[in-house]
Amino acid sequence: MSGRSILAVYAHPDDETSSMAGSMSFHAERGVDIRVVTATRGELGTLGTGGLVIEREGLGAAREAEERAVLQSYGLRHSPVMLPYRDQELRYADRERLVSQVLEAMRRARPECVFTFGPTGISRHPDHIAIHEATVEAFHRYRDGAAGEPRLLYTAIHMEEAKQFGLDIDGPEVDPNVYIPLDARHWAKKVAGLRAYRSQEDAQWLADMFEKVPSPTEAFHQAWPPLPPGTRLVGLWPGDGVTGN
Repeated sequence: MSGRSILAVYAHPDDETSSMAGSMSFHAERGVDIRVVTATRGELGTLGTGGLVIEREGLGAAREAEERAVLQSYGLRHSPVMLPYRDQELRYADRERLVSQVLEAMRRARPECVFTFGPTGISRHPDHIAIHEATVEAFHRYRDGAAGEPRLLYTAIHMEEAKQFGLDIDGPEVDPNVYIPLDARHWAKKVAGLRAYRSQEDAQWLADMFEKVPSPTEAFHQAWPPLPPGTRLVGLWPGDGVTGN
C-alpha cells in the first residue's frame, strides 16, 4: 500500500485519537504516509488526571508533547503540524489565513484522503466547526489542482451513539458511509493513545468507554466525492486488508 497518503486536520490534541487512532495505526503499519494538522494546543482543557497536576500556563506545551508521543505510538513518521491558534479562539481567526495554512499542509502532504470534523464538529465545539469550515474550503482549492480525485471524509457516528453521548447532531456526521473495522491490537492502540493524554478528563472517559466496545470500528462520512445514496464502503481502499475481530 506504499504511495498512499492521509492528512488529518483537527482542532485540539486528542481530537485525532478519538476520531481515527485505530485507522491511523492500521494504515501506518501498511506504509501509508499519514500527517496530522492540529489548529490549537488546547490551552483551556482540563489540568491533569490520575494525580497529574499541570499549571494552566504549561498546559499547551503538555498537550502538544502528549500528541507528539501518541502519534509516534501509532507509527506515524511525521510530527504534527501545530498551527498558531489558541483554544476556543479559532472561530475568531482570520479566515483566509487559516484556510491558507491548511491548504499549504495539503499541498505539502499531497493526501489522497483528508479527514476532519463535519459541519457540527460532533460536539458543536466552536473550534471544531471552525476547523471543519476552513478544511473544506482548503480541500476544494487543493483538489482543483491535485492529481487524481482526493477524498474528503468527516468523523461520523451512528444516531444511536450520538443519543448515548447526549450529542445534538445531525446530517453527515450521523450518516457514516465508510467503515474501518479494526482488530483488537489496533483498537488497543486507540485506547492506549487516549490514556496517554493524561492531562484530559474526557480522553480518560472515552478510553473507559472504548475498552468495552465489542466490535471495534471507526466510521466516517465521505463528503467528496459524494457516494451514491445507500452506499457503504468497508476500508479506505479496495483490498487494503481491513479485518474485524
